[in-house]
Amino acid sequence: MAEERRQWRVLGRPRGRPPRITRPAIADAALEVGFDNLTLATVGERLQVSHSALYRHVTDRQELVILAIDRAMQRAEWPEPTGEWRADLREQAWAIWRLLDAHPGLIQEFLRLTRFPSQIMVRFGAAVRHLMSCGFTPRNAFLAVDTVFDLTVDVFGRGQQMDRPGGEGPVRVTTADAWAEGVGAEVAELMRAALEESAATWFERKLTLVLDGVAASLAP
Repeated sequence: MAEERRQWRVLGRPRGRPPRITRPAIADAALEVGFDNLTLATVGERLQVSHSALYRHVTDRQELVILAIDRAMQRAEWPEPTGEWRADLREQAWAIWRLLDAHPGLIQEFLRLTRFPSQIMVRFGAAVRHLMSCGFTPRNAFLAVDTVFDLTVDVFGRGQQMDRPGGEGPVRVTTADAWAEGVGAEVAELMRAALEESAATWFERKLTLVLDGVAASLAP
């Protein structure tokens, strides 16, 4: 009888180790699921645990999004500073652009947040301190970085909006006539040309203009 009880305990024991849930594992699973499909349920399914088990590590979906964004930023390749403020600030902006482009849905999630991921604060602070090391005053360094980072997020987000499906093609195509008519004859051709170019092309132009302004009014 004792031998039968021992065999029953062995046969009834779940095989293998129970899955371990950690915040880094949750973040990795969230990135694998993708921001467009990100829920506690989809992450739980990816980790092969119940979504209720995730609540011991994240309080709500927004914290899950923040965790995923932090992880994406940690994985991203960031340019090493060269000491030339303009080139370095430009590369920081393009690194953010590439990060947003690599993770569909990230920009929409970011714009909905009411709390900010710690890695964004870390990158922002590092960029400001770098400009200060190049001779900028703290106020001017802060303004320059804030303007460039805001420009990057704004132009990328607007580009996503214009590239969404709309009728028989992307919004930028299906609304071209309305835009041309709305801006008037003098500007219509410029508007059509702008709508034919990619968001990245316009970002480069606007970034150059902003950096020119930083050089003229804020740089040491």
